[in-house]
Amino acid sequence: MSLKKNKSVLFLAMIFLFLFFGETIAQPLNFPVHVRITNTMASNVTIHCKSKNDDLGIHVIPSGQYYEWGFRVNLWGTTLFFCGFTTKKGGGVYDIFEAKRDVPRCRDHTCYWGVKDDGVHGYNGDATDIWFKWKS
Repeated sequence: MSLKKNKSVLFLAMIFLFLFFGETIAQPLNFPVHVRITNTMASNVTIHCKSKNDDLGIHVIPSGQYYEWGFRVNLWGTTLFFCGFTTKKGGGVYDIFEAKRDVPRCRDHTCYWGVKDDGVHGYNGDATDIWFKWKS
């Protein structure tokens, strides 16, 4: 076999290995993340969170309580979870975890959100750095 043919075979073999075993090989790269949504309103909040692959179902968060879930960021860094919120003050559907935005901003791989009378607040430490206002 010629050198050019050997390189082509090696290249195809590497692509095959990556496609079928890439996720296992890259396991340390897709670290675990948690999202916690706390209801600080006086009334209940109903949420329904989904990603492309997962439907987390409908949950009612009582006042002063929280709902949280964990997952792993995909190898490509495109993981996205969005949640629909229904409250007495308003509602809306918002991107609650977007890997490229939230991996750098979420402390210790946990993203904290607070549901308040004026909307949903995302926290970087103790300060609000993202604010989604309620849609009427």
